[in-house]
Amino acid sequence: MVGILLVSHGRMAEGMLDTLGMVMGEVEQLDHVSLVMGEDYEVFESQIAQKTRDLNDGDGVLALVDLFGASPFNVTQKVAHALEGEGVRIRIVSGMNLGMLAEAVSMREGSTLEGLVSVAMEAGHRGIGEPVQVVDDENDGDY
Repeated sequence: MVGILLVSHGRMAEGMLDTLGMVMGEVEQLDHVSLVMGEDYEVFESQIAQKTRDLNDGDGVLALVDLFGASPFNVTQKVAHALEGEGVRIRIVSGMNLGMLAEAVSMREGSTLEGLVSVAMEAGHRGIGEPVQVVDDENDGDY
């Protein structure tokens, strides 16, 4: 089964993991790494590498990160390149949100790493929108 690693600035990744637990219960092969203010980048990089190794059971690891091109993304990309030599496959998807995470967790049984990347990206896109209220004259006031 594909492992999932959440990587973010601050405590966002930790909060995502906590919130997912409220919605889906305990989830296997899922962990997080948070870059906190003042933390050494080498420590952050080492944590990402170790947790990626721990999550990998041979099917690879999907890393969901908060922002494209920011420090968590860049360090995760550096780790992914380094771990290729160890045979560990990592794919990175930025723009992490709860819908993306929940869908990836729900669909990963039997999915390939590449397939899970597509699932996560599609779910992330679907979960972004502006609600438009449609009021039916017959049900005015019923929501």
